[in-house]
Amino acid sequence: MMQMPLSSSAAQFRSSVPDHEVAGRYTLPWRGPGEFYARLIIDDLDSLGESVPTVLDIGCGGGLLGAEIWQVHIAACAGTYIGVEPNTAVESSPVFARVIPHAFESAQIEPASVDLAYAAMVLEHVHRPEDFFANLAKVLRPGGVFWGFTVDRRHYFSWFSELIGALHLKERYLDRVRGRKGENAARYDNFPVFYRCNSPAALKRIAGNEFSLQTWSLHRVGQLDGYVPYRLRRFSRLVDRVIMRAHLPGSVLVVRMVRQPRL
Repeated sequence: MMQMPLSSSAAQFRSSVPDHEVAGRYTLPWRGPGEFYARLIIDDLDSLGESVPTVLDIGCGGGLLGAEIWQVHIAACAGTYIGVEPNTAVESSPVFARVIPHAFESAQIEPASVDLAYAAMVLEHVHRPEDFFANLAKVLRPGGVFWGFTVDRRHYFSWFSELIGALHLKERYLDRVRGRKGENAARYDNFPVFYRCNSPAALKRIAGNEFSLQTWSLHRVGQLDGYVPYRLRRFSRLVDRVIMRAHLPGSVLVVRMVRQPRL
């Protein structure tokens, strides 16, 4: 297995961080956000002090940001690695001890059995946040950690996504910029988005007394190139620079929650 040196704790992130600075935490070449997410997860697994931790991947189908390699690295550090995936076509995987074919809200997992859970590009799709986080509070042991990686509700990308969704133009737009489904590997399924738990304010309200909460907003010039027509990328990159200089939220929200001891 490739060694993945890690440094510093999650608590050292500022509230808004250009992700090229985040990449500088690590000694290996930068290979994109999937690697960054895996490193944060593995970093926390090392700090939890559990010799055989149980790890839960919520929305595990298709790998971590489309790449199974990062799940392989996480599996090597986990005692038991469980996946939850509502797409019933994903019933098993050599990476996981088991895959539960349900939405997380209804997934049957033993209470207080999970040391670390994570969800990559899932929170924006959660329809009933109270049910999602109630089940998360149930399955995480006290002191257990949840990492969420999602689009930041405060960024213009979320507003644009909501607008074209309301106009029923999202499928056509994605066909144009990402290619048609089945013809291009970059074209993903257009699952409904609700944006009910992907902002710091919403998460703070949901966390209540069950979790402690930290959030960071990530920036990078060109971060949205895959969603912008080629001829407009120069303009979108200019907007990225303006947002970063103004210290406004970026397009990716990183969430770390710790399950508080039960009273």
